[in-house]
Amino acid sequence: MSSPESEPHAPSAVSPSWGWARGTPPQLRIMETEPLDYHSLLRGTSAYRWWKPLALLLLSGAFFGILTVVVTVAVIPVLLLTDPDYPAQVAAGTAAALDTQRPVSVLVSMVSIIIMLPAVLLAMLVLGMRPIGRIWSVAARMRWGLLGRLFVISVLAIAVMNLVGIAAGVLLEPATDPAAAANETAFDARAALLSMLLVLLLVPLQSTAEEIVFRGLFMQVLGAWLRNPWFAILIPSIGFASLHIYDIWGLLAVGLLGAVSAWLTWRTGGLEAAIAIHVVNNYVVFGIMASGLTGETAQTTGDGSAAGLIGQIAGLALFAWLTLRVFTRGGYGRQRIDLIQHTSAPKERGTR
Repeated sequence: MSSPESEPHAPSAVSPSWGWARGTPPQLRIMETEPLDYHSLLRGTSAYRWWKPLALLLLSGAFFGILTVVVTVAVIPVLLLTDPDYPAQVAAGTAAALDTQRPVSVLVSMVSIIIMLPAVLLAMLVLGMRPIGRIWSVAARMRWGLLGRLFVISVLAIAVMNLVGIAAGVLLEPATDPAAAANETAFDARAALLSMLLVLLLVPLQSTAEEIVFRGLFMQVLGAWLRNPWFAILIPSIGFASLHIYDIWGLLAVGLLGAVSAWLTWRTGGLEAAIAIHVVNNYVVFGIMASGLTGETAQTTGDGSAAGLIGQIAGLALFAWLTLRVFTRGGYGRQRIDLIQHTSAPKERGTR
């Protein structure tokens, strides 16, 4: 018996086109699509055309630009009241774009990413790519039970990732002087607590927004044109890594996280695994940053290491293995069959 995710779904209404001889209406037929993997789900939308994925990409970018202007106007009063020097210092390169000792930077950085989420969903609505839930999974919705189970696995995987990274660091890297590693600036506990609160509230939305773009939008746009899933897995992962400001070790670690998340998205038919590992990872990263335990409270270009990459490999390998076990035992589907309306010209009288 096929799983609910692989069953045909009712088509969206399609306006018929009357283009044949003497007003004779065309014949409408309901047809099933081939079983579609996650990366090719846009092919199951009604009235699909090759240019629609490109239109979706461009319209999502346009909505993101509009929302960026709206958010910028909205946060200007907040900046003027709380930290008026922050924009000028970031522009001059004398301050980090995200520093947990400056909570307003956390707010601005998070919200500027979160708005990607409504931008993509609005673009799908405008273009009639219904159900828009196909951006979440082959079930055209978030599979909350699977997401909850994968959050638990993510906690275990991130714990292993950090423990292995610390152990590798002890073996590979010389010990550093704690006094030299300490932050020279005074630590503001109130700013740290406020940043912690913002991280707690906003990281799930920020991480989900990044996943809906890099493992959702980009994968499905590429998958609409290229059937081989590796194009949709690797190309967005490289783009995802390139947007971070880390050194080479940090970029490799982020790229690996993106590639594994993209592969699991394709393999499980949805974004649940990618969202779970991203949220838990960011909670740990931003939580450590806000606490000041490492002496560094801001994102810098030197946040990676060979030991960290080793830990990343170990943690992600465990996460991928456990995710596939949970997915298989849960009986979730990884493909979708859509019903689409196909318009064909009627046969002329006298023809066979």
